[in-house]
Amino acid sequence: MDREAQFSTELQALRVLCDETMPREDRETLMHTLSHHSFIEPEHEIVFASVRTLLPRGVFSLEQLRVHLNNRGFPDIDVEKYFQPAQPQDMPSRSADKTGS
Repeated sequence: MDREAQFSTELQALRVLCDETMPREDRETLMHTLSHHSFIEPEHEIVFASVRTLLPRGVFSLEQLRVHLNNRGFPDIDVEKYFQPAQPQDMPSRSADKTGS
């Protein structure tokens, strides 16, 4: 997978994790799969670490993610892009997630 495709796959995976309309079990499975993933984009790794902390606590909002990132020292991350709906054709497959391991 080339760098641009991996970047897009990572972004879509994070959007799925932030999408409260997605089944919780699916989001937890994806989160577990991504815990073994080597992110190519440092921002994606930072956002994933915050999502990994917030998701087990229940539904979280854009504002909660923003506050969590700010408290971790990352106040300038644009969290809005992670709350845009993931497109079904762009959703990462479990096999695609394992390519970065």
